[in-house]
Amino acid sequence: MEKATPTTEVPLTKAQGRAARRETMKSVLTVHYPLKRDIVLDSEVDLLFESYELVTDADEESSRVGRLGEGRLLVLIGEPGAGKSRALQRVFNREDYFKGYSDPNADSLLISVRAPSPCTLKQLGLIIAAQLGYETERDIRENVIWNIVQKLLKARGIRFVHIDELQHTIERAHANDIKKVRDTLKSIVQQPDWPVWLILSGLPSVVSFIEGDNQLKRRSRFVHFEGIRRNFAYEVPKMLKAIVKIRAGLELDTTNFGSLVERLIHAAQDQFGSAVEFVQDAIQQALLNGDGTVSCKHFEAAYSSRSGCDPDSNVFTAIDWKKINVAKALENALSETDEEEMDTTQPKRLLDKRNA
Repeated sequence: MEKATPTTEVPLTKAQGRAARRETMKSVLTVHYPLKRDIVLDSEVDLLFESYELVTDADEESSRVGRLGEGRLLVLIGEPGAGKSRALQRVFNREDYFKGYSDPNADSLLISVRAPSPCTLKQLGLIIAAQLGYETERDIRENVIWNIVQKLLKARGIRFVHIDELQHTIERAHANDIKKVRDTLKSIVQQPDWPVWLILSGLPSVVSFIEGDNQLKRRSRFVHFEGIRRNFAYEVPKMLKAIVKIRAGLELDTTNFGSLVERLIHAAQDQFGSAVEFVQDAIQQALLNGDGTVSCKHFEAAYSSRSGCDPDSNVFTAIDWKKINVAKALENALSETDEEEMDTTQPKRLLDKRNA
């Protein structure tokens, strides 16, 4: 019997390696890990659709009275990194009413905009108008742009408007400006010939904004994306294993796995969306290194890239990691660097002062 000639594996070129990583990361970055809160959100969106269908099923405007003559509001709140935007994108991409919502030429009933920080009521109106196809370089008054918005909503057949990061419009506004924002939103949902349904998402401060007006409050329903430890810490290890093994096709180092999960939750500031992003970043780091197993060192690298911290301040390596203020990781790292530079330059400044 002839001896089999051993085959040697040809290493991938850099371009081939990037292409392979890109294909894996496409699967990893588009992952959706379902939670009970997604079921709640789905139910609330269904109720929003039912409200819309009840109003639009009325044959004549005269029969659309009371609650049958106005739109409704769905308010999704949570801290940064909770996963609000990803959850809404999933809903928008799934629902027939919203198909093609990101395409200005599609027949979608939805438009989606994000309020920049900071954002005035006038700026918000201009952003919505631009999404509806109206752009102008003229200086236009606030009330005029919102009149244009209302006309464009009807002309384009838009029934649902999503405003993300609504807190940017109200967080620095004076009381009179906040009242104008409330009145504007009410005027949109109450248009007699073209009521519109609003989907608002943002930080918990949006709740206070809504509850400050009884008319808005009674038209609103709320979904709260709470922190991990409050409801579903048990889902984090399952999510971690599912994304690494099923989506990325890699192994997962389970040495001190409980500690890794706790550190991950702390690094993500108790927010599930941020935890998913850290897992995705760790996978990308492992792929970049050519490692077949995702371990704590990859999470360490991912956290270091996001925060700019040194190893002693890295949640995934520090001994007293629970004491690390994740929200100010980069700020703390920079301030420590500034202090070190100040200490090393102090003798020179004192010498210069003596020689003056």
